[in-house]
Amino acid sequence: MVDKTTSILIADDLASMRKHARDVIQAFFARCIDDAQPVFYEAQSGAAAEKACTDRSGTFGLIVLDISMQDQTGIKTAKNIWHKYPGTKILFWSQYDHEAYIREIGKIVPDEAIHGYLLKSQADEVFAEALQLMLVQDLPYINPRLEKIRERTTTRGAAISDSEYETLMDICTGLTDKAIALKEHVSYRGAQNRMATLLQKLSPQIDHVKESAGMEVYNPRARLILEAFKRGLITQDAIAEREAALTQWLFTEFGFESAQQD
Repeated sequence: MVDKTTSILIADDLASMRKHARDVIQAFFARCIDDAQPVFYEAQSGAAAEKACTDRSGTFGLIVLDISMQDQTGIKTAKNIWHKYPGTKILFWSQYDHEAYIREIGKIVPDEAIHGYLLKSQADEVFAEALQLMLVQDLPYINPRLEKIRERTTTRGAAISDSEYETLMDICTGLTDKAIALKEHVSYRGAQNRMATLLQKLSPQIDHVKESAGMEVYNPRARLILEAFKRGLITQDAIAEREAALTQWLFTEFGFESAQQD
């Protein structure tokens, strides 16, 4: 049987990302763990990751787990793995700065498990820091920007849900209604309804006042962003990080790279 401390499972639906994680981990072992060599296993779906754990009786020293694979979320995959093997170390790997994911993960981590949350857009040195904490020091690693997750309450109206927060961030990064619907796996009408609900929660006093020509006198997206800033639900830094992560995802997934002209 492979020694648990050196057996690594990398679960990601993109081969390029699995290779990247493997290269970083290999370099970390060569630099920091002289007496062991990692043995790698790969899975390109959540279901495959679960099967790999079952096949090897939970003997992985670490699982690097993409949090948003196509077949099921990394959170559901981790929950199923931890149900059988509660002490498994899982490093969640995310392309987005999702506060909602952090809070959901916090609800399912067993007391005996060591886990981490790492953004794919971060430098390899940060990845190595997470590996040092989790594999060498038996400590969790959470991105410092996400350590303290605020409860998104408002002084007026109800708190917004996780899905509404994601929609709000999508709006802030300029995604269209159609793009939001595709990203969030809801219908076009569902995305619009979610936006309308958000507006009602954040600006309940605003009526759809119209000019004589029938045109609305305010931009609902702009109003949402303004109200969210006023309540501290979003920050410029959070939006900038989301935009950077989105650009990185587009480049990784589709080879897209924004052109810059002087």
